[in-house]
Amino acid sequence: MIISLVSDNIQVYLDYLGLERGLSDLSCQSYRADIEKFGRYMAAQQRDMNEIRQSDLTGYLEFLRKSGMAPASIARNLSSLKGFFRYLSRKGETAKNPAETIVGPKLYRAHPGALPIDDVSRLLDCARLAADGDKSKKRLALRDLALLEFLYGTGARVSESADSRQPDLYSEMGLVRLFGKGKKERIVPMGKAAWVAVKEYLDGCRPRITGPKSEDYLFLNNRGGRLSRMGIWKILNKYVNVAGITKKVSPHTLRHSFATHLLAGGADLFAVQELLGHADIATTEIYTHLDKDFLITEHREFHPREKW
Repeated sequence: MIISLVSDNIQVYLDYLGLERGLSDLSCQSYRADIEKFGRYMAAQQRDMNEIRQSDLTGYLEFLRKSGMAPASIARNLSSLKGFFRYLSRKGETAKNPAETIVGPKLYRAHPGALPIDDVSRLLDCARLAADGDKSKKRLALRDLALLEFLYGTGARVSESADSRQPDLYSEMGLVRLFGKGKKERIVPMGKAAWVAVKEYLDGCRPRITGPKSEDYLFLNNRGGRLSRMGIWKILNKYVNVAGITKKVSPHTLRHSFATHLLAGGADLFAVQELLGHADIATTEIYTHLDKDFLITEHREFHPREKW
């Protein structure tokens, strides 16, 4: 029966999200609430999980719409159910995933100021060309490329990037530790292109500009000190101009782009919340102006800057 199978599997799924995916307790609680709400809706039909049809789920979404739920919240509920059914399907608990091809509501919200993927690619390509062509002793273009790839590859705030230290890199696992507002710590994945650029910088540039004030900061200025937030702004805008991007761009624009492109590719809203370090899902929902459905939560599978 649906309510029994939900209750039998939901804690296992939440343990998976918390232990293996590293989601916070708050995010896991949100998943639980969404899935249990669907279980209560379906309980009256007393249907076996393997008999649930796509029409049952679309009917549930229509029920949520008629109850006055906002489109962004409906999309979040669908995202929760997609993740749950995908997990059950992988475990062999269901013969098929009834939520696999369902498209959520089209959401029209204020655009957060992200760049198109083509613009970001052109920006990073310009930095790569400069790094490949820089034969100077200090090779600062390697630092610039690593910085821009880092910003876009992690969604880090400018302050988080400036404060990043070498011990915060976990290259064997493909992870980076960031310290956000209130020194709140989070660990996020970073794509292959960014890791390649960071390694090139660490090998070919940073040792040549290290000085007494370098400590273990990741990004250094040309005097060997910690690269400031203003320094990061200047580097970014240098390549924005080279790339011919006319829109006003800040480091936060790359953070917006990171989130927007993940969601456009199909990443889970709760996963993006975790990656951005938002305490409240409502802060992340500003990005759900996109008319794409939320499919799969893995950052590495969907980030457009080379899949891991």
